[in-house]
Amino acid sequence: MRTTISVLFLILLLAFSANAKVNFGIKAGPDMAKLSGDGWTDAEQGLEAQIDDKFKMGFAFGFVTEMPMGTGGFSLQPEFLYVMKGAKAEFPEHTETTMKMKQDYIEVPVLIKYTVPGEGKMAPCFFAGPFAAFNIGSKVEFEGIPAEAADDVPNGDIENAKSVDFGVAFGAGLNMAVGQKGKLTFDLRYTLGLTDIFDDVAADEYEDNKIYMTDDNDAGLAFKNSDIRFMVGFFF
Repeated sequence: MRTTISVLFLILLLAFSANAKVNFGIKAGPDMAKLSGDGWTDAEQGLEAQIDDKFKMGFAFGFVTEMPMGTGGFSLQPEFLYVMKGAKAEFPEHTETTMKMKQDYIEVPVLIKYTVPGEGKMAPCFFAGPFAAFNIGSKVEFEGIPAEAADDVPNGDIENAKSVDFGVAFGAGLNMAVGQKGKLTFDLRYTLGLTDIFDDVAADEYEDNKIYMTDDNDAGLAFKNSDIRFMVGFFF
């Protein structure tokens, strides 16, 4: 993991040193997050209930830079984003009950972007690249729990969330020139986590009244992050 993080930051340093022309901007927008993997099966067994996993609405915002790579329309686009990920779960047998797993990250994508050349003020673009995401908050919240079961379900911080997640992002967008130097951007992207987000826990590491996402063998529940994100940005 440390090697991957080092490579990402090395790319950034080399890009900054090799480009005199760097555009800076901000971006923000809603996202629809979901968790995939066999963890849902283990969660059903642990809670003894059927689960329908759903998208959880969230938000993302942060800073973005754009560094041209020659004159062919390619550029390097590193970003520094706060992103709300996770998932929402519903229980068909208990229609008033919902569960949310909230995973908050500082995400650092390094995207290769291609902008289709043109003479107008608008230009479509396509992008893809890896990201590293640093966990800054992980919790589970239940709502609508019957009073007789309230003491049997977890609510609060998750102790065995991994500190770093890795994945890839790709998508497409539209750039629109504003004034002499400004640029308004719209992009729709999909991010796919490539690593499980919960650590294994040794039997002697459990603490009372703490929440751990593990199966019966003390392995971290097999969940990976993904989300669909629409973002609006502005380059100065």
